[in-house]
Amino acid sequence: MADEGRGGEYQRRVLALGHEELVALWSGFRVGITPAEWPPGVLLEYLLLRAFQLEGAEVTWPYRVYRKSVLLEQIDGVLYFDGVSCLVECKDATRPVDAVAIVKLKSQLLRRPRTILGALFCSGEISESASTLMEMLPPPDVLLWEGAEIDLALRGQRLLEGMRKKLRHAVETGFADLKLVKRSDL
Repeated sequence: MADEGRGGEYQRRVLALGHEELVALWSGFRVGITPAEWPPGVLLEYLLLRAFQLEGAEVTWPYRVYRKSVLLEQIDGVLYFDGVSCLVECKDATRPVDAVAIVKLKSQLLRRPRTILGALFCSGEISESASTLMEMLPPPDVLLWEGAEIDLALRGQRLLEGMRKKLRHAVETGFADLKLVKRSDL
């Protein structure tokens, strides 16, 4: 999570970027090349939020939630589109993301109105144990995105379409396990 004092700087920096610059940043990020002014986890958060914004989503940039001076949560962002509200959690991980990230996001959702969703974006893969947990902890209110899916959707400017497809699948099947593996999936 970004240092609160630097959040505005990161936001200004990313707002100056168009789609092509985001794809270039993402491409470098995927191979471990991150500009010094962008800490890796912070870059992923702001890059994805800006990409969704360019596709027409309204975004809330990363922030912290305090209650009585106690830090309760660090939120990586919020997306608003098509009447949907979605808490964003980003994980820059070289190893598969484990179930802890899903439990954390689901606990954040429990403090909010029932109509909100979560989306977990990871630069790599989701572990098998995390995927299994998703099936065992209904409802299917956390949409999972792996690095290859982000890559496909970001390059094609189809992140919002991917969210719509993942949400529709969750509504119709009761499972949040749709993987976008080729362009025709979007």
